[in-house]
Amino acid sequence: MYKQILISLDGSAFAESSLPLALEISRRTGAGVHLVTVLEPVTSFAYEGWEGAAVEWSNAYLEDVLSRIEGKAGGAVTHAVLSGHTVEMLQGECESKGVDLVVMASHGRGTMSRMWLGSVADGFVRQATVPVLLVRPDEEAEPATTFDHSFETLLVPLDGSELSERALEHSTEFGELFDSAYHLTRIVSYPVDIASPYLPHTAQLNQQIMEDAKKGAAEYLEAHAENMRRRGLRVTTSVAVDAQAGHGVLSEAEAVGADMVAMATHGRTGLSRAILGSAADKVLRGLHVPLLLHRPTDVQSD
Repeated sequence: MYKQILISLDGSAFAESSLPLALEISRRTGAGVHLVTVLEPVTSFAYEGWEGAAVEWSNAYLEDVLSRIEGKAGGAVTHAVLSGHTVEMLQGECESKGVDLVVMASHGRGTMSRMWLGSVADGFVRQATVPVLLVRPDEEAEPATTFDHSFETLLVPLDGSELSERALEHSTEFGELFDSAYHLTRIVSYPVDIASPYLPHTAQLNQQIMEDAKKGAAEYLEAHAENMRRRGLRVTTSVAVDAQAGHGVLSEAEAVGADMVAMATHGRTGLSRAILGSAADKVLRGLHVPLLLHRPTDVQSD
């Protein structure tokens, strides 16, 4: 499935929280592992020889990581120290090394979320042309050094678009690595009132619109679920009603005890409006389990 996995590290124990899962995927697929540290320009604080010292320290750091993970990957392990804007450097490295999965730790809930996620992960997933797996370590706990997580249930939100269905294909392949069960969900928004609530029959009409939407969503999900069950996969479905799609996905993930959420992204200008619209930001920042983001390579950017 995967042939080359890139892991973004910055020298912190928090960033290294992505290592156990990335190495587990490497062992299960035989994929190579490429460790990358990016040095951002800091001209206002620079001193003579700073860049050389930073590169030397970063190389020594990555060599130390290599020694600690020796024999734990399923393929060859390489490393690189890059200088420049982090998002651009990571994207360029993905293209030059033939990377087909990026794994990085990210802050989800908590005070650090906007500072880190906004500057690195959020920017990267908006530009990434390969799947990105965001790991959500507990900010108050010591980062795990071994893989001790199971993906018993993988939640996939669908919205009827080809984009989300393509993400389902990739999610299914990922889940097969861990013998996961799948839960497909579709979020139905409350209808916009078509008439004043003070007029007769408006409430009943809106209720009928909602019931029709829920029925159509359930039939849509069951059709996909049945196709997956014919392949011997374990699949359940649910339709949720929520004013905000992102909140609905987060609620469903908690309700079914999802161990991972997998969804589509769109292009370089933002997260897919087809799958979650502007609410995708809420899912990125509110989820406390790993998040697998997939963008089909032939989908056009906005």
